[in-house]
Formats: sequence, structure tokens, C-alpha cells
Amino acid sequence: MITCPKCSNDTQTSGLVTAQGEVMLAGTIAKPPRPVLAQVCSACGYIELYAPLMLDQPEQSVAEAETPAEAAAPALGDVVAA
Repeated sequence: MITCPKCSNDTQTSGLVTAQGEVMLAGTIAKPPRPVLAQVCSACGYIELYAPLMLDQPEQSVAEAETPAEAAAPALGDVVAA
């Protein structure tokens, strides 16, 4: 359980929902949107918003960083149209 930074009571985790539906953090082309979570203290009303990271993000960013460089340089023997 996460404690409130203002009053040290326990907080509750909840999805952030409006009348239009769940609030989402926009993703990129390769990643879908992610829900925004709220940590709410029922004692004092303090709220913190979180956008959780995907666990596979670091590996994907490393793979994406290597892929464009490899794709940009043609391999030996490849025919390059002029």
C-alpha cells in the first residue's frame, strides 16, 4: 500500500474516469494508449496521478534505436535504385 505524502495515511489506487470514459495517456504509433491511475487519500483528499510504464519499453526503445541505422545502410550486394 502506498502512503499519502501529506498525512501518512494509506491511499487507494483507482483508474481515472470521466463522463466520457477512462482517461488514457496517448501512445505512439507502435504503442497503444495506457490508462492514467490515481492514488487517492480518503483521509485528506490528496491525489497523485500516475501513468504506469510498460515493462517492455526499455527493450523496445533499444531495438528501435538499432533498427533505423541498420535499415538506412544497404548491405553489400544490395542493388540501390538511383
